[in-house]
Amino acid sequence: MFKIEEIDPVYYRKQTRKATLMVMAIFIIIGFITATMAVDWFGEYSSNHLVLNFIGAFVGLLITAGIVKVFFANKPWMKEAIYAWRLKRNLMYVSNALNNIKQAVEDNDPQAMKILRFYHLGLEQMHKLEDNNQALIDIVAEKRELEEKMQKQDLELNQIEFDFTWTEDYKSE
Repeated sequence: MFKIEEIDPVYYRKQTRKATLMVMAIFIIIGFITATMAVDWFGEYSSNHLVLNFIGAFVGLLITAGIVKVFFANKPWMKEAIYAWRLKRNLMYVSNALNNIKQAVEDNDPQAMKILRFYHLGLEQMHKLEDNNQALIDIVAEKRELEEKMQKQDLELNQIEFDFTWTEDYKSE
């Protein structure tokens, strides 16, 4: 179950920049080492060292991804970056079934309304965190219309929890 958390956008951007720089530094070091090693080890078998450098850098990227997943994912300095990734992932579950969910909302389906409300709240938070004010303006009318429908059915407007399995009924066949 994913839950939308309150995060200060300025703090979020500061922390994600810090996490990005740290992961980039690790990748640069590992990428240089693996690219150099690829040329050293396999250079005599290939005259195209550029391809070997790319292969070594790609291996470095995979190693860096593994290090981040295993060692850094639970560190406090990665909390905001991991949270944003999880939020985007859950928003994508809704996006994949969005047309069917919107149709179900038109048919006054309460579960679809809750899912769409979570989607609006999640999008709103993501746009605020990323300082994307134009995108916030784009969803205002749809958000208000949904709020009115939910109030008519006495549904809770604060839909900050989401389970991706809720979208299973709305996926296209």
